[in-house]
Amino acid sequence: MISKSFWHGKSVLVTGGSSGIGRAIGLAAVASGSRVGIIARKRPPLEATLADLRARGAIAEAIACDVADAEGLRAAVTMLEERLGSCDVAIACAGIHRTSWPLDAAIAGEVIDVNAKGCINLAAAVLPGMLARRRGSLCGVASIAAVVGLPGNAAYCASKAAVVAFLESLRLDCQPAGVDITTACPGVVDTPMVTDAERAAGRLITAAAAATLILRGIERGRAEIWFPRRTALAARLARSLPATIRDWVLRRQPRMAESSDRG
Repeated sequence: MISKSFWHGKSVLVTGGSSGIGRAIGLAAVASGSRVGIIARKRPPLEATLADLRARGAIAEAIACDVADAEGLRAAVTMLEERLGSCDVAIACAGIHRTSWPLDAAIAGEVIDVNAKGCINLAAAVLPGMLARRRGSLCGVASIAAVVGLPGNAAYCASKAAVVAFLESLRLDCQPAGVDITTACPGVVDTPMVTDAERAAGRLITAAAAATLILRGIERGRAEIWFPRRTALAARLARSLPATIRDWVLRRQPRMAESSDRG
């Protein structure tokens, strides 16, 4: 469970908030009394999620925006803060997966733009205010896939590794000023990114459970959240293997579905 005393009255902004983990985070936050602003690219699912949030009696707002557009995202954050108050917690959940083999530079670039630059753009939009107030929390949703390269997933793994390194460096700069930086690295979460093979393997965590773990980590000021623990341990063990053995093991992993939690 998450602490209602921590979340009550807080202004929480979530990118990728119309689907997957982002939507689940919005629902969990409003259930604990937060004011929630969601950002996503597509209006129909964004408006449907906003209606769900408000149906629960929540104070909620939504702005349609592409997280890869730095200026557009900055403007969206400004509008949401005008309606909901200064941002207390910002969570970068927007993410996409596109198969990157055979390699296509345009497709790989789109994945990097959304997954990595989207997180950077959100940080650039919210951190000046948080640092001026000397309080706040920024969380980026990366992935256990940041630890090792997976077949057909070069751009996705690289984008998530970039998020991990970016937030690790940012934490060193922000913590002395009273702003917490949290990196969330989930394994296989039951979202549209999951393939039938992964679902059949039965190693999934629900989006609602992932949201709870992420919010709990933020409220406790944790630097990193890796889950499920067994999957995170397996990835780290794979990283420690000699490259020839690691490659043999990883080539046998199931491939991810083409999908988007970009909204």
